[in-house]
Amino acid sequence: MGRHVARKDWSAVDCRLRYDAEPMDDVDDARFAPLIEASETRTYKLVFPNTTNQYDTLFGGTALKWMDEVAFITATRFSRQKVVTVSMDRIDFKKPIPSGTVVELIGRVCKVGNTSVGVKIEVWKEDMYAQHRELAVSGVVTFVAIDDQRHPTPLSVHDGQDQDQDQDQGQNEDANRSD
Repeated sequence: MGRHVARKDWSAVDCRLRYDAEPMDDVDDARFAPLIEASETRTYKLVFPNTTNQYDTLFGGTALKWMDEVAFITATRFSRQKVVTVSMDRIDFKKPIPSGTVVELIGRVCKVGNTSVGVKIEVWKEDMYAQHRELAVSGVVTFVAIDDQRHPTPLSVHDGQDQDQDQDQGQNEDANRSD
């Protein structure tokens, strides 16, 4: 009769990065403010028919892909370290996004932990031929910093003063050499 094929027990397989979720604080620390501002990422996309579903609206998987890309850029610009996605939390699809719509994706750091950074992503839809704009999708993507062996590593986030001091010191050394 039919041949029975043994199936792998996927519940026993841990496909996630070895990372213990850590508590992350909402970012209200003034020393992070310049980095958060500088790392904010905005990009625009046009919803073409090849990115839509059977209802002629943006396919959810495409929206998630775009959100992850913008969040990754934001987290990398914030930390200047290798980061990987560990979770997407509370993705809310509030409004459908029809074909022919312009969307703006905005990524902004909202939480910082020891090894992880949370990025709030908003997807705004905009009619191409009108001034109307509204929030269509939002969520938080969490990243963890990794080392060369792909193990979690602490974020080495500096406030903007450290980088300014390094540049000033380099300029002073150049000036001393020319004397």
